[in-house]
Amino acid sequence: MTSFPFSKSPANVLPQSSPYYLSNFGYWDGEISYETAGLRFVAEFAEGCQIKEKTNILEVGSGLGGSLVYFANKYNPKKLSAINLPGEQSNFAKQLFTENKIIVSPFLEGSWEKITTLDDSSYHYVFSLDASYHFENLNAFYRESYRVLKPDGRLVFTNFQITEKKMKNFWWLYLPFLIPKGNLKLVEETIQDLKCIGFKQIREEDWTKPVLYGFIKYSETLPASLKIFGKILNWFTKQFCLSYHYYVFQK
Repeated sequence: MTSFPFSKSPANVLPQSSPYYLSNFGYWDGEISYETAGLRFVAEFAEGCQIKEKTNILEVGSGLGGSLVYFANKYNPKKLSAINLPGEQSNFAKQLFTENKIIVSPFLEGSWEKITTLDDSSYHYVFSLDASYHFENLNAFYRESYRVLKPDGRLVFTNFQITEKKMKNFWWLYLPFLIPKGNLKLVEETIQDLKCIGFKQIREEDWTKPVLYGFIKYSETLPASLKIFGKILNWFTKQFCLSYHYYVFQK
């Protein structure tokens, strides 16, 4: 559930500012360092859904935990919860929460399916920053998010999309991005999937330029593995119809 390519230890690879250790692609409109672009991504993500104070927030795919620290410090939530795969990032996040005296409860270690253990109508927001496109059975995640949301609650997430339907036939090309076959869809198909569940569309934005192209440019300064990943990402956005979108849907 961690964001590719930041699957191991981005706190050691990318410049980060304590306590906002992050694992997203960054939002690069006017930014030149991951230290600011990573945090800008979280800020744009939160502001775009008009997040309110003293609400219940669930983040699915919480990575290093920096986004939850940001939500806690800026929006004074009533309750913070998270789901993330067990391992290095979750261990780092739990220590981060302790050091910053932030309560994240429950903190469920496992795949997104752990959401099935949570109560109906218990959250105002379900967030997935740079993670949900990795989920197997993404439509089931949408349905479970709808279930745990309170009336008028919002599902907010980012997603890789394809711009031409024919690219579904080449699903195997997208495996370097850890995108399951069934997740390769057009924007209109994703919107329809959510509306069929009962969601109302609030917002859809193409973040390909500020996020992907920004990261691609920045990757030229990174270690070899991430530099190569940036070149591959650039190739796919220009040759294989890959785009990146931000969504807000309301129950």
